[in-house]
Amino acid sequence: MLRGLYTAAGAMNALQRQQEILSNNLGNVRTPGFKASNGVVRSFPEMLLAQVSHPGNAQSRVQGEVGTLSTGVYLQETMPRFSSGSISETGSPTDVYMKVPADFTGAAMFAVEQNGETLYTTNGRFAVDEERFLRSADGGYILSDAGERIQLPSSEFTLSGDGQITSLGENVATLGAVQVNDLATLEQVGNDYRVNGDAPPAANVQFQQGFIEEANVDLDRTMADLMTTYRQFEANQKVVQAYDKSAERAIEIARIR
Repeated sequence: MLRGLYTAAGAMNALQRQQEILSNNLGNVRTPGFKASNGVVRSFPEMLLAQVSHPGNAQSRVQGEVGTLSTGVYLQETMPRFSSGSISETGSPTDVYMKVPADFTGAAMFAVEQNGETLYTTNGRFAVDEERFLRSADGGYILSDAGERIQLPSSEFTLSGDGQITSLGENVATLGAVQVNDLATLEQVGNDYRVNGDAPPAANVQFQQGFIEEANVDLDRTMADLMTTYRQFEANQKVVQAYDKSAERAIEIARIR
């Protein structure tokens, strides 16, 4: 009896984590460049049940197979979905859209220094701080293709299609961008990513100043998935409650006897 209880409780844990992922996607629907995540649910290995002639005898023979028994599911991993979001023209010089070619594989990201560590972001909403450093939306330093912080001689600058930053007629730096082919090497750090592997410079990308890529969250689908997950959670919760009542009833009968 307890096996079914554990199976339902395990499903509730996986569904709760799935709800958290969907809620995070929903909460970042207005975050530029945000990439929605999907939870990958896997089942535990099935057990094969067999019938034996004498269960108490270790030398007894197997009389036949009863069948397989599922032992529940778990959330194996969370994977970001790097499809493109819609493109909006903002007119702001600190908004940058990175356009990739049609045959581009993997993910293209801006390089950013956050707390002394090089991370990567898909959020092209930048800002210029008081010291005229180019900053990310989370306050990190935007890095050049040489891996250096970009400090401007003026708060006003222009960005060419190949990433060349010009301010007061001076070529300041080239905007850094990398290509991550193996998405399994990505580790999410807030809204940024750490790459546990190679991150070569992105080839054949074009930059557009005054444009921004919106989040790739499908609002209608996310809301529908959230409601479906909630109903599945409630169904498993009722199963757990039913097992709890059965156990309580069994204890009462045992006390009477």
